[in-house]
Amino acid sequence: MSIPVTDILNNLPEEDSTNFRSKNKSLFEANNKACIVIDDDPTGNQTVYNIPLLTTWDVDTLVYELKQSSVFFILTNSRSLSAEHSKKIYKEIAHNIKKASEITGKDFTLVSRSDSTLRGHFPLEPNTLKDSLGLDEAISVFIPVMFEGHRVTLNDTHFIIEGDALIPVSETPFAQDHSFKYSQSNLKAYIEEKSQGEIKSSEVYSFSLDSIRNADTEVLSESILKIPTGRYCIFNSLNYCDLDKVAHALLLAEKSGKHVIYRTSSSFIPSYIGLESKGLIDKDNLLSYKTSHGGLTVVGSYVKKSSEQLKKALELFDSNTIIEVDIASILGDASKDYITSIIQKTDTNLKSGKDTIVFTSRKLVTGKDASSTINIASTISNALVSIINGLKTRPKYLIAKGGITSHDLATKGLKMKRSEVIGQIKQGIPVWKMGNDTKFPKLHFIVFPGNVGTTNTLKEVITKLS
Repeated sequence: MSIPVTDILNNLPEEDSTNFRSKNKSLFEANNKACIVIDDDPTGNQTVYNIPLLTTWDVDTLVYELKQSSVFFILTNSRSLSAEHSKKIYKEIAHNIKKASEITGKDFTLVSRSDSTLRGHFPLEPNTLKDSLGLDEAISVFIPVMFEGHRVTLNDTHFIIEGDALIPVSETPFAQDHSFKYSQSNLKAYIEEKSQGEIKSSEVYSFSLDSIRNADTEVLSESILKIPTGRYCIFNSLNYCDLDKVAHALLLAEKSGKHVIYRTSSSFIPSYIGLESKGLIDKDNLLSYKTSHGGLTVVGSYVKKSSEQLKKALELFDSNTIIEVDIASILGDASKDYITSIIQKTDTNLKSGKDTIVFTSRKLVTGKDASSTINIASTISNALVSIINGLKTRPKYLIAKGGITSHDLATKGLKMKRSEVIGQIKQGIPVWKMGNDTKFPKLHFIVFPGNVGTTNTLKEVITKLS
């Protein structure tokens, strides 16, 4: 059942407009810890800029990054993997971070970044990090708000704002995700549901919006310090004023010795590190690499919003520059020849300066269970990777639509090991500058999440780049 936003806002205390963002920057730097964001797909950097992104996590790589950077992301793409595989990866990352920290003498805070619509391996991932690092005294803070995507938490319930209505997230299509289905919008109940009753909702602490807006940060920090070891805690927030204040209280608690491990969405990171907001990247900076080649858009995401955006974006293309990848052909015996024909057509278009869009057919193909469904999705994603692998022509830009699609095209298609997020082309849509060791060095790679934007946003991004 939706709730009118105005009915809620009229009954709330006024937000605290203190500039906590700048205070957080000073406090984060004074704490002298690296913030390591372990992201389960590539979209969590959609709120930051000038921050390194890693797709490998060996000890040497982490030692180098801890010496160079106070904040960096490790992209695991674990949302596309099985729970068992994800647990193995997070154990390995935790072990290597601990070793790199010992070598460099640099302490760290971990943020397990995941989806603002509550899809992902939870609580497996933050719990695995906590257990593997021996952080028995840490509390787990759960903050899935993502304001750029209109996801907020109020009265301990997680909502998506659509127009003038607050929609409980369990009543959206995201809750019916074939791999990460859930039934609860109340975050306390959600934690109990996803932990299969191991964590009782009655044991989860929460901070109301009233207390966040009315209390001093020192008072909030003292309350955080009193949370018992090992407990989960949630914070309500409607906007960055709320979240910046929450982050400040958490930083104060950490300064006083409280151990915290975070499970958040992407809005939390700039609040926590005190990163000032900046405008969208302009066209000149996006197209700084001069070329007569066409740009390439690849759409792999199947969520409803992606399909709606694709339909509008196709209005920009003609029959020669629209390439639909038939899933039945990908899963069939002649898939290799089929993919080769797509590569040849795409290369020809790009070389002649034609912007081209490649997308998977829209009928969702699933298996008998979650594991077989993930395997089918992997096969389809690998086909898109093969297309990028086979390209001989460097595109003017590359847009990847969908989290799993973006990760696989970057890591397997472009062979990315390290890149940098330079900002956003639209709110919630990050732009990466590929490193020198990739297939197309310094290529601007646009990571377009499946569930971000309006129906026209993909069309608008392509238009801006054209």
